[in-house]
Amino acid sequence: MRGNEWTPEGLIGFVNKMAEHHDAGRLPFAIHLPGGNEEQLIDIFSNIDENDYVLSTHRNWYHALLHGLDPDEVENKILSARSMFMFDRKKNFYVSAIIGGTPGIAVGIAWALKRKNSKQKVWCFIGDGIEDTGHFAEAVRYVDGFDLPCVFVIEDDGMAVETSKKHRWGTDKDLDWPPCVIRYHYSKTRPHIRTGNFADLKTMKAVMKTDEEYFPLLEKTNFVMEDIETSLTYKQAVTESMTNLGENGSIFIGYSIIPGDAMGTTINVPYDQKIETPVAENLMVGLAIGMSFEGFKPVVYFERHDFMLVAADAIGNHVDKIERISHGEFKVPVILKTVVDDGGLFYSGPTHSQDFTSTFTEMVSFPVLEPMTAGEVLSAYNFAATSSQPVMIVEHKKFH
Repeated sequence: MRGNEWTPEGLIGFVNKMAEHHDAGRLPFAIHLPGGNEEQLIDIFSNIDENDYVLSTHRNWYHALLHGLDPDEVENKILSARSMFMFDRKKNFYVSAIIGGTPGIAVGIAWALKRKNSKQKVWCFIGDGIEDTGHFAEAVRYVDGFDLPCVFVIEDDGMAVETSKKHRWGTDKDLDWPPCVIRYHYSKTRPHIRTGNFADLKTMKAVMKTDEEYFPLLEKTNFVMEDIETSLTYKQAVTESMTNLGENGSIFIGYSIIPGDAMGTTINVPYDQKIETPVAENLMVGLAIGMSFEGFKPVVYFERHDFMLVAADAIGNHVDKIERISHGEFKVPVILKTVVDDGGLFYSGPTHSQDFTSTFTEMVSFPVLEPMTAGEVLSAYNFAATSSQPVMIVEHKKFH
């Protein structure tokens, strides 16, 4: 069933059944019941093609059902602690339970579809709490400016978690957005989380599993760089690696990618394989994630390692977690390229010369490589070029 094949009564009936599971103690984890927007969503999904991408939030059940996910499959995922992680690769259905997590990814998918001259669209559903974020503003401006095939749908119930728009901003007036954003208002008929009733705690304790049972950990790749024998200098090795990635179709994303050629290292990469971005690190990573869903091998360039902290949410909660929380349905083979500003003529001070390699090594499960020689540079990028996992490569300016 899709779109207008559903009735409001059918959707409400599904939610009532899930509420019964909760109250009986069979759902010992967070769930967010939808309600009050059945008619609006049925109308919107009548315009969404079955091949389009739909990106949803923690409150995703209606979106999943209306986009054609089988009700029994949706129920089974809810019973398996995947209420907030309702992924379906075949249906192009993606979810993020992190506020502001999806807009940048939607932009990346839309960029990829436009490059392929695809007729598909991206529909990114958000709550008015996500509308509050800078991530959303960046994504909207990007979609509008580059005329990307993406529609943002603001599901506005006037609340973010338990706080009203008036209390958050001092006004409940709607913001004006470009045509790529549509909004509908509704009154929520369910609590923010769970059902409002006490669950059967005895049953809940009996069925509760561990985090790793619900979401098995990925096998960690313990790659050790080889110091390949070469006559190249460190910077020449980086440049050759970027050239090879470009010849194999990689897309390079970041600022100073075109005017500065990433410190001269992407000078041989074709112009149309470089996406110059605003100074918006979270958006840069979202672009890469979305493009990777469509088969591209993106390289995200951070001019300094310090700036990667701005993208820590996108890296830690998305790049690192997507394959695991989607049970392998979505993979993110992106390369995160950055430089520690620890040498050279132009010293930039304490906020522009920090090395966070150990921090990210602790934060993420994918390889974080720190090549110290030209041979290790070649080894690191050779590995990253063929890896099905994300890879972070931390270069050092003092060797460039």
